[in-house]
Amino acid sequence: MKVKILGDVVTDSDLMEFIRSSFRTVWSVELLLFMVGHMGRTWTEDDLVREMRASTIVIRDGLVSLSRAGLLQSDDGGVFRYAPGSPRLEALAEALANAYRERPLTVTRMVFEDADDRLRGFADAFRIKKD
Repeated sequence: MKVKILGDVVTDSDLMEFIRSSFRTVWSVELLLFMVGHMGRTWTEDDLVREMRASTIVIRDGLVSLSRAGLLQSDDGGVFRYAPGSPRLEALAEALANAYRERPLTVTRMVFEDADDRLRGFADAFRIKKD
């Protein structure tokens, strides 16, 4: 399926790749959607912990993931805001918000499948092969 968002076409495979490459936990997805829902507002880590009723570790990990993905900007004082680094990232974030609203289990499965694949690959690296 193709969805035109913000003048950009986002396919299901684009969205799947975005999810798998940018999100290690569902909490990171939730954090992004929270920040998208409060666009224009700035947040400290403590603000997000309180508003989302999450642990500091969960929020910190999410902020790091979203910053690496190019979806957040921060200043030296630890204040964050949703600010995608490109129109393409903004379109992908909007497509993710729509997909999570309509198919939350599918999105959750994509996040966990990727984690399972990483774990399986790590374990396979230590598997002894028979000659």
